[in-house]
Amino acid sequence: MTQLNENDLNKIKAAMQVIYEYNLQLIRKHEPEKYYFEKVKNKKLGYVLYVRYRDNGVVVPSHWTTKTNDMIAAEQYAIENREILLNKYYGRDNIKKPCNELYSILRKYYTANSEYLENDISRGKSISSRARTSYHNFITRQFIPYLKKNKITDFEQIDVPLLARFQNQLLKGTDKEAGLKPQTIKIYLWTVSNIFNNLVINGELKINPCKNLVKIKIKKERIRGCYEITKLKRVFNKTWRNQLYYLLCIVIYTTGMRNSEIERIRVKDLIVIDKVHFINIIESKTENGIRIVPLHDFVYRKIMCYVRKNKKKDTDLIFKNEGTVKIMSKTYERANLELAEFTKYTQGQLLQENITFYSGRHFWKTLMDSEKLGDIEEYFMGHKVSANVAKRYNHKDKQGRKKLLERAKKVFQILDKYIFV
Repeated sequence: MTQLNENDLNKIKAAMQVIYEYNLQLIRKHEPEKYYFEKVKNKKLGYVLYVRYRDNGVVVPSHWTTKTNDMIAAEQYAIENREILLNKYYGRDNIKKPCNELYSILRKYYTANSEYLENDISRGKSISSRARTSYHNFITRQFIPYLKKNKITDFEQIDVPLLARFQNQLLKGTDKEAGLKPQTIKIYLWTVSNIFNNLVINGELKINPCKNLVKIKIKKERIRGCYEITKLKRVFNKTWRNQLYYLLCIVIYTTGMRNSEIERIRVKDLIVIDKVHFINIIESKTENGIRIVPLHDFVYRKIMCYVRKNKKKDTDLIFKNEGTVKIMSKTYERANLELAEFTKYTQGQLLQENITFYSGRHFWKTLMDSEKLGDIEEYFMGHKVSANVAKRYNHKDKQGRKKLLERAKKVFQILDKYIFV
């Protein structure tokens, strides 16, 4: 029998050690409640061992670097850090970064069925669906981008100087968008203040920085002008270049509706009561704006020609496409200019007398007032009226319907006298 020397014995021991470690890895891969390693390429070391744990018989869907390719050192790291790494992994959902908490609240606050708004409602505050959508858009499209640009990660970082600079930005505008009016800025910053108030009430914040914000003074605006009541005779009997401009103008000058109300008219909102046409306004800027408005037969026929030509369905918006936020201001400006051509007014005269598209609403009021239409004039315009006036012209009862139809026909007589004849 050949006797092995010491050098041969050392080689055999080394080979057995390699085999042992390899078998150990294979066994550990199948051992429950333990761990195993994966090799991941590394530029410096060639590869690094990552530990993956089994817990309760299930492989945890994450792995951690041991920062070494030495098996013994990796095993020591895996054993010593098992509890720390697993506890950190399982507790990750409970750790919220301030940034995520801040933006999460801002994005959710004005969403439909928001828990925050429910709290506001319980305290006597409520907003319409239209206003809520507008506030949500302001927060997500303007306030959040401003905070991110300034690297704000927590509510505590929002102070008075930061909000004051935001005020200035809104007032000045950008290269792409015009600045907002002070009154509009006041409304939008109220939406921000409302969020802070909620957090203060719930003890999550100590102060509301909006309370100490210096308000922008609202300049006294020029009085909006309008045409003399005799200036529009037969204007709408003529052929216009643009049909949409024609319809927008004829609607506002013969109904006195707001721009936003005109934009929301759907085909189904054109209703008939005892053979008299009306526009049923189901959503408006104010609570009093929800009303029905007399629609002259001539205007009704023009609208329906446009509806049929554009293949509008009963539920479709008449003057804008579904999903469009609003009619562009340039559209209103151009409609106003085309009307001015028929009245022989120059752009200079329009500017001097401050006659805009919205002047159509003022014209309607002036016209009706000149003929002493009475209290129904305010009702048709969507102004606040007394409970007695609202009841008197309530078309749901016979007496109210009779009064309503009488005044609607009076409106048509006035329009015939000053516009269509």
